[in-house]
Amino acid sequence: MRRSNMSSWHSYPKIYALGHRAVKELTCEAVTVEEKIDGSQFSFFLFNGELRARSKGKEIILDEPEKMFLKAVDTIREIINLLHDGWTYRAEYLSKPKHNVLCYGRVPEKHLIIFDINTEEEVYLDHEAKAKEAKRIGLEVVPLLFNGKLQNASDVAELLETDSVLGGTKIEGVVVKNYERFGLDKKALMGKYVSEKFKEKHDKDWKKNNPSKADVIMFLMEKYRTEARWEKAVQHLRERGELEGSPKDIGNLIKEVQTDLHNECEDEIKGALYRFAIPKIRRKSTAGLPEWYKERLLQEQFKKEETKDDTG
Repeated sequence: MRRSNMSSWHSYPKIYALGHRAVKELTCEAVTVEEKIDGSQFSFFLFNGELRARSKGKEIILDEPEKMFLKAVDTIREIINLLHDGWTYRAEYLSKPKHNVLCYGRVPEKHLIIFDINTEEEVYLDHEAKAKEAKRIGLEVVPLLFNGKLQNASDVAELLETDSVLGGTKIEGVVVKNYERFGLDKKALMGKYVSEKFKEKHDKDWKKNNPSKADVIMFLMEKYRTEARWEKAVQHLRERGELEGSPKDIGNLIKEVQTDLHNECEDEIKGALYRFAIPKIRRKSTAGLPEWYKERLLQEQFKKEETKDDTG
């Protein structure tokens, strides 16, 4: 009999936006595409009878969990005898239908919906096995939207018209997974594509035909200064148990927003500044630029693959 170990209890791969250079080889082979749920990440693990849990890399003290995770902790304690020793179960947690931004028609069964299961370090159950295991322990699994080789950007974009498994709204977005290809961090490649309706950035048109450098900087400053991004920072601090609910939080919130901006938007900002330097930019070529650039990133995901195929 194979002995269980702790190798599956590791951090989850960073999920980059499709088009990011870190996931340029994501769609080279068949991939799994699943619904992206707007909840809080919650991982749990059983090893030698000891139950552990964490969210966003922060360990959760099961005897004194953060208030927002009480229902999740109750659930995993309820199903502890069903869990495979040595496996890490990764789920989205929703305490109520409107846990974050989206208002769903319901919460998942027992407030947790499985999106991945690790049996060892960077070894994942495929969707069929994952769904079977989730059902066995009494939980739901995120729906499989597509499985196979993505041919073009429209294959992904069309999926955004899918109704959420939780009802009440269209899906927030999709997560594209390639369990057979790994990044420089030695983790499986994963990418996301989020509906523009739920993006946290403002979509504003450029104000002038030929904006000055100051105009461009001001535009970018306003574009990324959104309450949705601030709310995201609050959520992250709350999930890590670092939110006090007092003015003392402000310093940490500022740092969290700035870190998120760097991690999520660096390439997009560089792209905007580069485009400003191109002399042939004309008035209407930049109207609706945010939506255009988002679509371009998605198209680039597949252009890279075609170039690779052409060069052999």
